[in-house]
Amino acid sequence: MYYPVMLDLRGRRVLFVGGGWETEAKVRGLVEAGARVTLISPFEHPQLECWLAEGALTWLRRGFLPGDLEGFALVFSHPANRWVNQMVAREARERGVWLNAVDDPAHCDFILPAVHRQGELVIAVSTGGAAPALGVRIKQRLAREYGPEYARYLELLRSFRPLVLRAYPHDFAARKAAWYRMVDSPALELVALGEAEAAREVLRAALYHPPQPQEESPSVEGATL
Repeated sequence: MYYPVMLDLRGRRVLFVGGGWETEAKVRGLVEAGARVTLISPFEHPQLECWLAEGALTWLRRGFLPGDLEGFALVFSHPANRWVNQMVAREARERGVWLNAVDDPAHCDFILPAVHRQGELVIAVSTGGAAPALGVRIKQRLAREYGPEYARYLELLRSFRPLVLRAYPHDFAARKAAWYRMVDSPALELVALGEAEAAREVLRAALYHPPQPQEESPSVEGATL
């Protein structure tokens, strides 16, 4: 069983032993996450040249050599020749480096889920390596349900974080209740319709105006009809 986790890779050094057909997509994902990626690959990867020109990527245009993992805490391995994973895995174990070998679970310390993103919303689906294609199909179904409106909605909700803290600075239960009132409000539907300001007002009302308990109806016992 795997333990799910979200990694903050901003500014962290990550090694990618590349050459396989997914090298470009996977390196691009790491760079976009803010990692300082070093790519080792003797092959052409045209889509990565722009990252190199911008200084977002270090590229050693050769194959993997013993000692390449020095100074790294995280490594991804996706070489053209799968047997290279054995060399990378051996050194990773010796150095205590976390390794993901693409499509090679026997040499993995962790695996990657199928991921759907909408702004800050990240939905990850994993089958524990049993059937990654099923994870992709589930992700595709989720993508149809969670569209671009969720990215805009989360931007709006993030802007309310300081307001919630100021409104209930010392009461965690009240803050929690406020957040649930906000996310249970019709604001998302308004965002989807392009009514951002109306959505903001709905969220503001939910934040500052908790629902009042309904007054008990007077007893009908003894009432004159």
